[in-house]
Amino acid sequence: MTARLSADGTILHIHIPMCLRRRGGKKVIITPDGGASRPDSASPVIDDPLVKALVKARRWQTMLESGEVATIKDLAVKEGMERSYLARILRLNILSPAIVERVLTGNYPDSINLETLRTGIPLDWEEQGVKFGVGG
Repeated sequence: MTARLSADGTILHIHIPMCLRRRGGKKVIITPDGGASRPDSASPVIDDPLVKALVKARRWQTMLESGEVATIKDLAVKEGMERSYLARILRLNILSPAIVERVLTGNYPDSINLETLRTGIPLDWEEQGVKFGVGG
């Protein structure tokens, strides 16, 4: 941030380096250090579609691993969803911990969204970092 006073001393000019991006239908302020914050960050409601998808993926994986449901087909019936959708969301569980952390904190690049993740997620975490523009 920089501040300067006009030549006549009547106007204070303040420059705050940042850019605005849309994430989950809301505007996010991206700071020069790569941090992200929402103007309404005090709100406990999480409406970022990518965060919601990660939460679903973890919950469904737990249901499969615990034996609550035996197959993806059983899970789809229980959740009332298409198997193909469930399978796509379950694939999010192979994302690297670094990428998951950045998504959960809202500090992820525009190159990561549900559409780009649909094109395929490399198994190797370093390859994921390269493909999606973050450290793996």
